[in-house]
Amino acid sequence: MESKSYKLMIPGPVEVSEEVLHAIGSQVQAHYGAAWVAFYNETLAMLKKVFNTSGDVFLMVGSGTVAIDACVGSALSTGEKIIVGNNGFFGDRLVSVAQSYGLDVVEVKSVWGKRLEPKDFELALQQNPDAKAVAVVHLETSTTVLNPIDAIGPIVRAHGGLFIVDAVSSLGGVPFEMDRWCIDFCASAVQKCLGAPPGLGPLAINSRGWEAVDRDPNKNHGWYSDLRTWRKYATEWGDWHPSPITMATSNVVALHAALEQLMQEGIETRLARYRTLALRLRAGLRRLGYRLFTPDEEMTPVLTAAYCPDGVSSGGIVSYLSDQYQIKISGGLGDLKEKMFRVGTMSPLVSEADVDNLLLALEQFEK
Repeated sequence: MESKSYKLMIPGPVEVSEEVLHAIGSQVQAHYGAAWVAFYNETLAMLKKVFNTSGDVFLMVGSGTVAIDACVGSALSTGEKIIVGNNGFFGDRLVSVAQSYGLDVVEVKSVWGKRLEPKDFELALQQNPDAKAVAVVHLETSTTVLNPIDAIGPIVRAHGGLFIVDAVSSLGGVPFEMDRWCIDFCASAVQKCLGAPPGLGPLAINSRGWEAVDRDPNKNHGWYSDLRTWRKYATEWGDWHPSPITMATSNVVALHAALEQLMQEGIETRLARYRTLALRLRAGLRRLGYRLFTPDEEMTPVLTAAYCPDGVSSGGIVSYLSDQYQIKISGGLGDLKEKMFRVGTMSPLVSEADVDNLLLALEQFEK
C-alpha cells in the first residue's frame, strides 16, 4: 500500500471528507436492532432524495456492478429480449451482464465519444416490439459522455417497456430525476459523486419494476442479487433486520455522513459547484493547447477528457503527475487507453485550487 498522500482526480473512488473517514473508523455496529433500523432507514430516505424517487431503495454490499446485475437479473427472464445502449466500455459491460442472464440482446450503438440518440431507441423499439426492456449507461466514464436518459426514458415508457439505468458515476453529480424520466430500475455506487468509500451499491426500483420482478416466479437467477430476496427481508424482517445479509454497517455509517454533508450543502448547490469546476478545468486545458474529447454542451460536470499531445501517451502524463505532483488522474480505456486522459472532479473535496494545481503541473509537463 502506498504511503504517500495523493490528490485523487480519477473517475472514482474519490477522496472523502474527514467526517466520513471518522465515521467509517468508528466502532463497528450491529446490523440489526431498533437503533440500527432507524439509522439505516434514514440513510435510505436521503438516497431517495438523490434518486428523486418515491420508489424503494436498497443498499447492496458490493460495487455498482452488483446493483446493475440485480436490476437486469431481477427484471428479466432467460430468453427475453432487451435493448442495450452501447457507446463505451461500460456499455459493453452492460451487454455482458445481459448476456450472462441468457437474454436476447439488441444493441443500439454509437461510436465511443458520441451520445446515444433517442431516435435510435424509438426505431429499435419499433423494430423489436417484443423487447421487454431498455438499458442505458447514464455517464459513460470511458469517454465522459453523458447519455440523454431524460429523453430516452419517456420513449421506452410509451412503448410499454422497462427502463434500466446505470447511474454508477452520475448519481449525486448531475441532475437526476428517476421518476420524471420514467426510470424503473436504477443502479449506482457510493464511491463516486456521493463521496463515500467503496463497498455499497445503491439501487432504486418503482412499482412497474416490481410488477416485472413478480411476473415470473420461477426465475433461477440466484439468491443474493434477486430483488425479491431483499424485499422479503425489508418487509418481513424490516422492524429489526432489514437486509438479507450481514450489512456492511461501517460503510453505511460512512455513507450516512456523506449524504448528510450533501443535504447540508444542498443538492443543487453541489451540482452547480461541480459545473463551475468543470468549466474552470476545461478552460485551463484549452489554454494549454489540449483538445477536449467532448464539446462544452455535452460535457459531464464531474469528469473531463482530453486528447494527449502528438507523440505523448496518457501513461506518460499520468505517471508524471503522480510521481512529481502526487496527483492521480486516469488514462483512457479500450482503444483510447493511451490516446487521452481523464480528470475527475466528482469528489466533494475537489476545489478550484486543486484544478489550478493540476493545470500548473500540466503546464510544467509541456516545458
